[in-house]
Amino acid sequence: MEQSDHIIIRQVLQGNQQAYETLVRRYQDYVFTVILRILKRREVAEEVAQDVFIKAYRTLRSFKGNSKFSTWLYTIAYRSAIDEARKKKYPIDTLDAENSALQIADTYDQSPVVKTQQSSLKNVLEEQIQQLKTEDAAVVTLHYLQEKSVKEVAEITGLSLSNVKVKLYRSREFLKKRLQHYLGDELKDLISDF
Repeated sequence: MEQSDHIIIRQVLQGNQQAYETLVRRYQDYVFTVILRILKRREVAEEVAQDVFIKAYRTLRSFKGNSKFSTWLYTIAYRSAIDEARKKKYPIDTLDAENSALQIADTYDQSPVVKTQQSSLKNVLEEQIQQLKTEDAAVVTLHYLQEKSVKEVAEITGLSLSNVKVKLYRSREFLKKRLQHYLGDELKDLISDF
């Protein structure tokens, strides 16, 4: 059975430095993905991700447990990536688009052919998320891929709840249009309009 983050944090704070490796393994892919969405440069994202885990370790005592550890960690990752982008003068823009919604079909208990198609769709979707503006890609990643609530995304990014909702809504429309362009009729079974 997997230990909770709070138990591991308590162990780290009591001097078990190796317990921190469990948290790093648990969240390293997520942290890297959030950072990469913002910086769009793999090598820089890898460096920033390492720095995030060092920073989180050094400031672990400041984690009060009022939110999930992952929210606290993603906040550090998001802000570190934004700081790096500003420092290196990478563009940090937002998306202005129309409104709609994107829904991807459930993949549970599907045939190998359908699962392969879903995998291809996921790859195309990942490529299209990279085409979003920096802040929008981070919001979409946190909400849909990291399964963070709108409230958690707002907390991590420092945006208002309404701003996060607008960004998600506009980003879905942008992604829907891009996916329709790339996938054409194949997309009709995977997307439903609101």
